[in-house]
Amino acid sequence: MKNENIQIVKSMFENPFNFLKLDKPQVYKNMTVIPIIVQDNKFIDFISIKEAEELELIEIIETDTVSQLEVINKSNKQILIPFGMTVHGGKQDRTIWEPILLPAGEKQSIISKNPSSIKQKYSIPAKCVEQSRWNYTKGRGFKTSNTRLHPNIAYEAISASGQGSVWNEIQSHRAEMNFAHAIAPTQSYLEMTKESEKQTKDFINHFKNVENQCGIAVFVNGEFIGIEFYANPKVWKAMSKDILNAFSIEAIRFENKPHHKTTEYHEELIKIFKKLNLYFSTRDGVALGNVVEFNSEDNRWRGITLVHQRNMVQFYLVSKRGGYQEKPHSNIQFQTIINQRYEI
Repeated sequence: MKNENIQIVKSMFENPFNFLKLDKPQVYKNMTVIPIIVQDNKFIDFISIKEAEELELIEIIETDTVSQLEVINKSNKQILIPFGMTVHGGKQDRTIWEPILLPAGEKQSIISKNPSSIKQKYSIPAKCVEQSRWNYTKGRGFKTSNTRLHPNIAYEAISASGQGSVWNEIQSHRAEMNFAHAIAPTQSYLEMTKESEKQTKDFINHFKNVENQCGIAVFVNGEFIGIEFYANPKVWKAMSKDILNAFSIEAIRFENKPHHKTTEYHEELIKIFKKLNLYFSTRDGVALGNVVEFNSEDNRWRGITLVHQRNMVQFYLVSKRGGYQEKPHSNIQFQTIINQRYEI
């Protein structure tokens, strides 16, 4: 079964058109977006954590461990907590660093006349994105934020190298963007991103969703930098602005860098997919499905997906450009050991 999950993801790189349809590229300044449409038979029925939160159908609970949160699905629907989702509140802002598909949580009793809820609590892995706070300044409860990790920080969040790499990349991002200390004094990535939104707003407003869109492939300065898609168009629509904002940060980071001239974005994307030399690893998901991680031989590309019912619930692949540099990663950096999910 585990090898089957890896093969499903491998086949995505070998022949993307078995899964995806690529729509007409949309261009704004130095950023190009290709809308992605996933084939109908790859759809899965679930809702996003954002929708569940708006309807008060999910609860996120802080624990005594920075790298662990707890969640309860109070609905009768499957809920996706995507990789790269950030939550604010508690003692520190966190990010969820693997995609999690929660099974339906609320079941109606067929014996009693009074409905009863059967609540199952899941421990979910988190990494801190706010280094200099450990107190309740924003209330004890957690709420999802509109901030998703931009590629460089997402790259480090996927890695098993630990919490320190995420903090180092956030500090590097602060230096790159020349943020004053008064901006995000607690080193909160969420606060830094709010500052960036003054510039990313135009990008977000320019790109438009097409019918049945489920994701995007993104080019900056003519170079492919990442892709994200979902097995549900409604979930994509709910998350799309947040995802565009995260990728737009890359466009701002490299707006003054040289441009690679290309007009054949579809062909370029497929060519890159086929030539990537990737290592794969898989493990059981926190709830439904199996997580598959992949890392390129040159350590430039890293990705993660959740496979459930032979389909990819969320697919995410990015490259790291610039930012914090440490000693070279080993060829394979996977978070396959369960205990690693809850270690700093």
